[in-house]
Amino acid sequence: METPIGEGTVIRQYLGHYHVASGSTIIDCALSTRLRKQLQYPEASPGSRRRRVQSVRRVRVVDPVAIGDQVRFEEGEGGTGMICEVMPRRNKVSRRASGGSRKEQILAANVDQVLPIFSAAAPPPEWDLLDRMLAIAEWEEVPAVICFNKIDLTDEVAAREAMAGYERIGYRVVYTSVTADMGKEAFQDVLQNRVSLMMGPSGVGKSSLLNWLQPGLKLRTAGVSPATGGGRHTTTHLELVKLAGGGLVGDIPGVREFYLWDVEPEDVPALFKEFQDLIGQCRFRDCSHIHEPECAIKEAVEAGNIVPARYANYLRLRENP
Repeated sequence: METPIGEGTVIRQYLGHYHVASGSTIIDCALSTRLRKQLQYPEASPGSRRRRVQSVRRVRVVDPVAIGDQVRFEEGEGGTGMICEVMPRRNKVSRRASGGSRKEQILAANVDQVLPIFSAAAPPPEWDLLDRMLAIAEWEEVPAVICFNKIDLTDEVAAREAMAGYERIGYRVVYTSVTADMGKEAFQDVLQNRVSLMMGPSGVGKSSLLNWLQPGLKLRTAGVSPATGGGRHTTTHLELVKLAGGGLVGDIPGVREFYLWDVEPEDVPALFKEFQDLIGQCRFRDCSHIHEPECAIKEAVEAGNIVPARYANYLRLRENP
């Protein structure tokens, strides 16, 4: 007798378990050994920036299955199953695993947008980390919307001034405060009927924002550590949260570092929106936009058309993607 095969979406990932939503049923699945050995990533679509095709045989991954993956699974007993196939992904959001690892960590797959969450204060915004998150969104050709949270700790005018450079180059920014109940409609509009991946440091209020939007979720939250001024982890697994108004939101643990995966230094200029129209206008075709004369990007910085802080983060990212 053949084992029944089901299909569904991975909505939760923790400690070797994968919760797969198949219709109205949630199946607690494990990962087949055969899949872990044989899984290959689908080829990049024509015209994609991702020129190099990777395979699990050649590249080590922290986990070959991610939230958002469409999978096929062999049905077991008592609401359990075994994932046997991952369907081709339309995109994925990855980073190099932390701690000096050379492994790929896939945060989510098949998302409609990424949503970097940063706070105006407590903890203060980490602009380098934000630019890294925006860069990986550009690399994967996934739209990005920035959420600037806790604006009650500064004021709306100062918050908008801090984010003006990002809005000028084309990023949508929503300004929120759970404490002051500000920006809820705009935040809800961003998430509605989309699959979104929220990313940001610990303590910026990712789980609080979701509880604010949908109080019945009751996600764990914690304040900023008085000792370090940084956030404290509350989310300990990766999960797609279903919103009552429509849409799914990836809630992942806060990140302290974000190194890009499969990105070479020469790929980095195209990951900055404000650089893209200037690439090819420099004196040298292979211009690094660092030390060469007659560089269109350096001239744009000097003219005030590129924010110097963004250019400084470009230099850091180019040195160590």
